[in-house]
Amino acid sequence: MLLLKKFNVLRSFKFIKNKIIRIKDFPEAISIGLAWGASVSVTPLLGLHIIICFLGTHIMKGNLLAAAAGTVLGNPWTFPFFFYLGFKIGCFFYEPDIDIFEFRISFFTENFEELFIPTLIGSIPIAILIWFITYRVCKFFLIRNKKWREQK
Repeated sequence: MLLLKKFNVLRSFKFIKNKIIRIKDFPEAISIGLAWGASVSVTPLLGLHIIICFLGTHIMKGNLLAAAAGTVLGNPWTFPFFFYLGFKIGCFFYEPDIDIFEFRISFFTENFEELFIPTLIGSIPIAILIWFITYRVCKFFLIRNKKWREQK
């Protein structure tokens, strides 16, 4: 059963990859959109991901469809890792007044500011790093794919 789920995940990633390759736009514009989508999805601004992503992509004249596809990086399986890493990085800049962590919803609601602010601060360098990595990698593969199609 686990093997079957693995293939479904791989199949959906292949589907997204094929959709991105078929976008009729410059590789730079597609890469900008994907980079904005991926980078914004590591921030704790859950309700604002798509808005910030579209604004950044629009300002840099990127592709909005690719931006929406880039937000796939942030999902319920990856959020805990990104938020934990962001919190640990943010603690260097903003020291929270929390001694003992508890895994309860009431703890998170009572200490929202003490958890959110370091996570937000720490997610900024992660988002910048992911933006540049995603942009460079996607641009390389899109240009390579474009050359391959022209030779074909």
